[in-house]
Amino acid sequence: MQDNSTRNTAFRMRQTKERPGSAAPARESSNDTRHQERVVGVSGEAVPEVLDASTSKREPALKFVSLRGSERLGKLFEYEVILRTLDDSPVPVDRSKGVDLKDLKTLLGKEMTITVMSDRTGDSTTEENDAISREITGLVAQAEYLYEEGRFHVYRVVLKPWIWLATLTAKFRIFQNKTVIAIIDEVLNEYPYPVERRLDAGRYGVLGDSGRNEPRTFQVQYGESDFDFVQRLMEEWGIYWFCEHVDGKHRLVLCDHIDAHKPSPNPDYHTLAFQPQRGKTDAEYVSTLSMTQTLHAGSYVTSDFDFTQIGADLRASSRQPRDTNWGKIEWYEWPGDYTDRRHGELLARVRMEELRAPGTRAKGEGNLRGLSCGQIFKLNGHPHQAANGKYLVIETQLELSVNPLESGSGYEYACSNHFEVQPTSEVFRLPRLTPKPRVSGPQSAIVVGPPGNEIWTDEFGRVKVRFLWDVAPMSDSCWIRVSQAWAGEGFGGMCIPRVGQEVIVDFWNGDPDRPLITGSLYNARTMPPWELPGNATQSGLMSRSLGGGLQNFNGIRFEDKAGSEEFTMQAEGLMNRLTKIHESHVVGANLTVGVGLTYGVNVGAAHSVSVGGAFSSNVIGLANYVVGQTQSVSIGGAESTTIGGTSALSVGCARSVTVGDGYSLNAARELKLVCGSSSLTMTCDGKIKLTGKTISIEGDDRVVVKGMPLELNPSGGDSGECGGGGGDAPIVPNVPLLAPVIPVIPDLPVDAVLGAVGAVAAGVAGVVGVAGAVVAAPIPIPVPVPLPTPVPTPTPTPTPTPTPTPTPTPTPTPTPTPTPTPTPTPTPTPTPTPTPTPTPTPSFTELANGSDAGSEKVGRN
Repeated sequence: MQDNSTRNTAFRMRQTKERPGSAAPARESSNDTRHQERVVGVSGEAVPEVLDASTSKREPALKFVSLRGSERLGKLFEYEVILRTLDDSPVPVDRSKGVDLKDLKTLLGKEMTITVMSDRTGDSTTEENDAISREITGLVAQAEYLYEEGRFHVYRVVLKPWIWLATLTAKFRIFQNKTVIAIIDEVLNEYPYPVERRLDAGRYGVLGDSGRNEPRTFQVQYGESDFDFVQRLMEEWGIYWFCEHVDGKHRLVLCDHIDAHKPSPNPDYHTLAFQPQRGKTDAEYVSTLSMTQTLHAGSYVTSDFDFTQIGADLRASSRQPRDTNWGKIEWYEWPGDYTDRRHGELLARVRMEELRAPGTRAKGEGNLRGLSCGQIFKLNGHPHQAANGKYLVIETQLELSVNPLESGSGYEYACSNHFEVQPTSEVFRLPRLTPKPRVSGPQSAIVVGPPGNEIWTDEFGRVKVRFLWDVAPMSDSCWIRVSQAWAGEGFGGMCIPRVGQEVIVDFWNGDPDRPLITGSLYNARTMPPWELPGNATQSGLMSRSLGGGLQNFNGIRFEDKAGSEEFTMQAEGLMNRLTKIHESHVVGANLTVGVGLTYGVNVGAAHSVSVGGAFSSNVIGLANYVVGQTQSVSIGGAESTTIGGTSALSVGCARSVTVGDGYSLNAARELKLVCGSSSLTMTCDGKIKLTGKTISIEGDDRVVVKGMPLELNPSGGDSGECGGGGGDAPIVPNVPLLAPVIPVIPDLPVDAVLGAVGAVAAGVAGVVGVAGAVVAAPIPIPVPVPLPTPVPTPTPTPTPTPTPTPTPTPTPTPTPTPTPTPTPTPTPTPTPTPTPTPTPTPSFTELANGSDAGSEKVGRN
């Protein structure tokens, strides 16, 4: 078979040497014209028409000279057509079609149809087939004026399919939750030309719930032409296409199985005969046919990864080995571009069919002007019996020419058709030749969300973005995973990008359909949290309260300026800190804690505070101090307590106060000691009142009562005012009246002062009234003669200091509960060993009997 390049070169040379009209007569006969029009005609909106004066009909102003081109399944066809004007005709203009051959731009983008009339084939015996024609229709993609010679103007036009227009545009756009077929339809529907789908719904799941009918979550046309985008989708999913030329139009046919193909409309092309020697030019045969067998892999295996199905086996495979050596070779590919295993099974089958399809092919040649790409036919008569059978035409290369005979009596017609076929027993698949774009590096994108949402995410912390290259209005991406500094099973880091933030988007394996957010960026709209470069030494992390401003955040900040190092932490609302075991907090210098409201500390066991210097506690409001068990306070130096208001002390059991030296108790207005029905009251005006059912005064040495006057049982009692009143009172029995003048008071007889109290034990001075004793109004006593200095009373033996009460062993502190149960009243501290009773003070009777226990001045403290 002749090499294509050699054929094409020879064809061009023949055109150059035999320019149209070079040997033609000055005027064609009507018979010759009809004969040419019956063989090859030109029509369409790109062909101007002129009025034929002889017939008063409009006819094409261009005549066919030659055609050369090729068509292949899933590939753009291209035909180069040479045309000439009519004899002695001016350059035609057809204003009704808007076509002017003087302005070739008017032809571009318009359809032109070349009609090839079919002669009878080698097996034809009827005349009816003369009316059957083959059409080749395409858009004028290129128009060229070649030359003028003699009576003709010669033009060259290039015809391409309408889908070729899809190669002239490139786009960035996103398709979400749409099936592959829906995506292809959406792109092709942007062009006003017919599309027919002949797809196998049952085998490839077009109408089912899987396969090509399962919506694709995210599909990107990434800087590709519409044609490349649709083409690579079809190559991936086992779809291919070709054009059917009918009624002056060409229709795009999508198919995926052999039954989508039809035989030629001309029944003579349903079965073609093989004839190695060409016969007459009006008989069409297959003159050459060569078979080719190719070794290929016998199985295909693929897999992928789905982060929502960790551990799932997504492995898919298909085995279709041929009966050849090495037929079990396996082709493994990863990733398979799927997340559903059913998806993977379909893709694996398509890939295996793609590998197997070129295994058996045949190439042939013949003068078959009616054999078109996409048709099926049956071959008979080949000497190699295996070559006879049913074939699908996957490619044709057609050459046609019509040249006037040198005699001027007619035209020379030439036709050559080289074709490639595949047995219909094998499935045709397009090889994946259209590369998928790869993203060469990271990109910027803006996080988006519904109106009013500052944060929009899902259960995986994913967000949606708007890519900067996406020009579609109101468009967004799929849910995109966000890379975190650390991610584990229920632990790790989490920072969710917010609506309006600029993020860095990278892509798995450079695949634009699989984006991944790897970080965030500041820009002129979203500036850093502190001013730069003035604060270049600061670093940290700062959030933002939803709906808040610059001051509403949670964050930490590090200041690393030498000499001004600082760590700052802020909680906009609540702060919770949990240390499950030990926590150590060391402050090298000062520590200041400020609490705006309540401050609570709950210690489950012991609590110790050690202050090396001064300790100050200032409570502006109420203070409540509760100790569930024993409390011990040890003060190494002095203690001072100042209370601005009332003070109350309640002791549930005994209370003991031991003072190593003096003890002073000072009340500005009144001091009152109460024990049951007994009380001692001291007021600011110098009065002392001792009240009780029985009052005993005992002195080991003597009791001194000093005061003028001395009233015993005064009438009317105590008035409660300073200097109290008197009154008549009965004379106490056995107590004689005192003499008017007492210069010296010797040892008093007991009956002289029976029932009277001269002084308060323990050095309390004053006038004491004894209950039940009434003394008559006192007789004025003249100034007494100074008493002689009494003999000093011997110092009594000091009372032994009681043995200190041993500190009880602390009761183990119970495990703290959120609301501790009130601690029961502790067991009273054991009563300390009683202090030995001092030597009894002599009673009045003993004094009357001459006991000499000593004496003491009245009023001595």
